[in-house]
Amino acid sequence: MINIIVRSSRDADAVKAMLRTFYPGWNIGVYTLHGARRLDEAVKELESLSIERCYYVILLGREDSSMAVELDKLLPLNVSLHIVPRSKIRNARIEHLAHEFDVARSKLRLAVEWSERLKSPVFGMRQGIKLEGYEYNPAYDVFIGIGKGFRKIVEKVLNTRICENPVLIRKFNGVHDLYCGTKRVAVLEIPDEGFKPSGKHIGMQTDIVDHDLNGMIRANTQVLEVYESLAKSFLQQYREWADTVIVPWSGGKDSTATLLLVLSVFPRSKVRVLFSDTGTEFPWTLEYVEEIAEKLGIEVYRVYAGVDRGLLEEGMPMPTHTNRWCTGRKIASITAGIARLSEGNTLIVTGDRDAESRRRSVRPPVRKIDENTYMVSPIKLWSAAHVQLYILKKGFKLNPLYEKGFYRIGCYICPALRSWELYVVSNTPDLSLTLGRRPLYRKFLELRATNAERSKGDIEPMCDMLGVCG
Repeated sequence: MINIIVRSSRDADAVKAMLRTFYPGWNIGVYTLHGARRLDEAVKELESLSIERCYYVILLGREDSSMAVELDKLLPLNVSLHIVPRSKIRNARIEHLAHEFDVARSKLRLAVEWSERLKSPVFGMRQGIKLEGYEYNPAYDVFIGIGKGFRKIVEKVLNTRICENPVLIRKFNGVHDLYCGTKRVAVLEIPDEGFKPSGKHIGMQTDIVDHDLNGMIRANTQVLEVYESLAKSFLQQYREWADTVIVPWSGGKDSTATLLLVLSVFPRSKVRVLFSDTGTEFPWTLEYVEEIAEKLGIEVYRVYAGVDRGLLEEGMPMPTHTNRWCTGRKIASITAGIARLSEGNTLIVTGDRDAESRRRSVRPPVRKIDENTYMVSPIKLWSAAHVQLYILKKGFKLNPLYEKGFYRIGCYICPALRSWELYVVSNTPDLSLTLGRRPLYRKFLELRATNAERSKGDIEPMCDMLGVCG
C-alpha cells in the first residue's frame, strides 16, 4: 500500500532499521534516488519507479530542502514529501524517524487547500492557497460538516452564523478548528464527558465563505479518482486468490465506502456483507442499512450481539469506558458471523483508517489471520472528508445521523458518545423524541449525569428534554 523513498542507500538503511522496530509486518518497500541532489536527477529516478501504482512517502534531510521545495510542486497526489529536521535522514534516531514517517503519512489524508479557481477546498491539492494556521499532525483528521442539521447545531453552540458545509480539523482533547474558505472562523471544544460543547467565533463575518457541496464533489473529482484507483489496485491483488470476501458493515461512512470499493472489484457471488445488530442501534442506522442494501441489490447477513438483552434480562451494568463488555459481544458476534460465512480463501475487508486512533494507525494494512484468511484495510490512508465525498460522488447518501450533526456513529448507549453527539440529540426534536422513549437510553443519560463532574446547568437542557431529572 505504501513505500518510502530516500536520497541515498545509507539513508535507506536507517529507514529499514526503523521499519523493523516500529512497523513489522507492513511490507513497506524502501527505495532511493541514488544520491540525486539536483531536481532533474531526482525526477528521472522517480519516473523509473512508476510511483503512480501505490502511495509513496519521500523523506529528505534539511540539506536537500531547496530541491525538495521544487520537487514537491511536481509530485502526484499519491506522494507525500517530508523534510526530516536533521541534515541527513541517517542522523535521526529511529524513534524520531518513526514519528517523522507518521507525519509524512498523515499528509496524504490531511492535505487540504483552497482553490480560488474552483471556489472550493480540495483535499489533496498542492498549489492552492494554504488554510490559515493549518498544520499536520498524525492524530488529526479532517471532515466536512455536511448539511443544515450540522450547521444549525454549530451555530447554536457558537451563537453566530457560519458557512455552509464547513471544513473541520479534529485535533487534540476535543478541539476542532472550523474553516470557511481559507479562514479559521471558529474553534469548537467538545469534551468527552458532559452534555454541553462550547466554542468561540474568531475573525469577522466577512470571512464567511459558503462551500457548495456539489461544487466540492466536482472540485475533488481528481483526488477521489486517484484514491479510489489506489484502493481498488490494493484490493485487486486478492481478486483471484479470494473465494469469499466479507465486509463487516456498520452503516457508518467508513464501512460504507469500503463496501462500495469491494463491490466494484470483486464478483458479487464472492461478497458477503455482515451487519452486527447490538440491539441498541440507532433506528436511523437500521433504516439506512436497509435502504442502501436495496439500492445496491445485496443481501445483508445479520448477526445479533445481544447488548440490549444483557442489560434488560441478564443484569449487566451499563457499559462504561472501563467496562466495555458490549464491544466484546459485538466482536464475538462478528467473529461468529465470519466463521459461518467463510469458504475457502477468505478476505475480510474493513474500513479502518489511520485517523481513528493510534492503535489503528499502527496496524498494518494487511494482516494474516490464518493460512486461509487475511484482513485488509483499503481506505487506511483516507481522511473522513475523502470518505464523505467518495460516497456522495458514487451517488449514495450518507447515514442521516451525519447530516443531523454526528461525527461518529455507534449505538445509542455507547460510552464513546461525546458531549457533541448528546448535544445534537437534545437539540434535534426527532432524535430526542424517538430516543427519549427508550428505557435504555434514559438509563444511559442518568448514568452520564450522575458520574460526570459538571454543573447542573450543563445537564438541565437534556434533563428537561427527556424528563430524566428528578
